[in-house]
Amino acid sequence: MKPAHVAAAALIGAATLGIAAPVATAQVEPDPMVAGQRVSISDGRHCATASGARVASALFGSVLLRPDARGLAADATVAEQARPGRYQVTIECAPGGARFTETVTVQDSRVEGVNVTQAAGGLVLFVLAGSAAYLLRRRAGGRA
Repeated sequence: MKPAHVAAAALIGAATLGIAAPVATAQVEPDPMVAGQRVSISDGRHCATASGARVASALFGSVLLRPDARGLAADATVAEQARPGRYQVTIECAPGGARFTETVTVQDSRVEGVNVTQAAGGLVLFVLAGSAAYLLRRRAGGRA
């Protein structure tokens, strides 16, 4: 394979991973959600475990995050009276520390589908598979 092809494949892969790279936000799953549903909240390992963190939202009040496999995390229940709409969930690392915010959606009925993380992962796989197919086709056609 020519060095230009290797470089192009590497560039496509790096760009794809860069697009899918997470930013520092509060992580709330599932999203969208419904009133009364139990949700998982995580800091995504952005807060120091020793300092602790607290999450706050109009959906479930204030919740202390505890060490977990996901970083600092907790489960909370969305208020039964929560109306459909968009709500902010804010994590504060230690009192006065860094803050991370996520906007989540409450819907009026159960929603089954794909979340943003799953969609980004699917896009990454699609681009990588397409790039590999293109390079293999060129190689098989004798244009390597």
